[in-house]
Amino acid sequence: MAKHGFPTRPRPTSRSLELKQSILAAFVFDAEQTRQRLVGFDEADWLSIFWWLDISGIAIYFLDRTQQIGIESALPQSVHSSLNQRFERNRSRTRALFDEACALSASFEADGIPYALLKGITLVPYSVPDSSLRAQTDLDFLVPATLAERAAHHIHLCGYKLHAISGNTLEYRAGAPSIPDLANIYSADTQRALELHLAPEGLPESQLLERRVELCSMHTRIYSLSPEDILVQQALHLLKHLCGEHTRVSWVLEFHRHLLARRNDSPFIQRAAAHAADSFNGNLAMAIAIWASRELFAEPGVDLPEEWRECALPPRVRLWLERYLRSSLLSDEIGSKLYALLQAQVPCAASHVRTTRQILVPRRLPAPLFRSRPGERFVERRSRYVMEFNFFQRRLYFHIREGIRFIIEATRWNRAVAKEGL
Repeated sequence: MAKHGFPTRPRPTSRSLELKQSILAAFVFDAEQTRQRLVGFDEADWLSIFWWLDISGIAIYFLDRTQQIGIESALPQSVHSSLNQRFERNRSRTRALFDEACALSASFEADGIPYALLKGITLVPYSVPDSSLRAQTDLDFLVPATLAERAAHHIHLCGYKLHAISGNTLEYRAGAPSIPDLANIYSADTQRALELHLAPEGLPESQLLERRVELCSMHTRIYSLSPEDILVQQALHLLKHLCGEHTRVSWVLEFHRHLLARRNDSPFIQRAAAHAADSFNGNLAMAIAIWASRELFAEPGVDLPEEWRECALPPRVRLWLERYLRSSLLSDEIGSKLYALLQAQVPCAASHVRTTRQILVPRRLPAPLFRSRPGERFVERRSRYVMEFNFFQRRLYFHIREGIRFIIEATRWNRAVAKEGL
């Protein structure tokens, strides 16, 4: 195991997949059933799935679950120690993110900028029992598009600089850049990231701000989306990433817990259904998220609106979920291009339409990881070039490998579609 207890990327063992499935089952089964499923795996098996535990966002949630049902002793001591280390580092990171979110929230409010903090602390308690258990990579704020410049001013004052623009989302970075490292997802000392989501006037996003609610946490006042909007936005966020290179298992778990907590609240479900109906792809996203929730964890036991049931899923979307969802979420690969098969079946906003050809053969180089800075020395510049070149090589290898895999799988997909008469 590497420094700080974070493995590089060991080869999977013959039981790696079985262990991953047992870990997911731990969130559903009782203590004795979970213990029986976890015993018998050796340290090599555990070491082989740490990479997946981290990229899936499930590592600390799993630690919390074993403590909750009292089966920590079922884990090898080295595994328990490594998970605890992740939790301690992540707790410091979460505290730092929360402090910065509070500072920005106060700045926005003082300047009369209506805003809503997305994800993070706002998912407590229904999706996340404690925010320090969540592997959070950045801060997300929603503000009116008409006030984007004023919001950006306050973000700049916090040390952030604009990094990229993607549709109605402005991506910011702050702090010294560092080499991409999986261990950094639990560190408070790495480069910070923030996304500013703009809500154009007259569109459903602006209604999210109109329905925002005040959230009091640790003697601090911040604004979040309404509880119903949070559920729908979780589903939309999951759909967005299913139509992209990588999706985290933790997002499905968080949605599952939220829906489970509301299973006896019919008025809440009705309000959420109304919000989903007003959102682009809202009902489709909810149906897909509920399907994934049931597939990976358990039946939520909710009296679902007709539009959220499995029968409402387009046949080809359901076929994609049946063929690829579980395997992609249990994969050790950070990215895949099989999402192109799903994206072709999901209505997209005009600004987000990408053809399969564009997905397989990108038209531009990846965005630079690092920016040059004034007074940069030759040694620093050379080091930056080396890291950028290595990153370019990895992305090139990804596109070649996943492009070949897509071509092979697309043939199988077309056969399956024809066989099902879809």
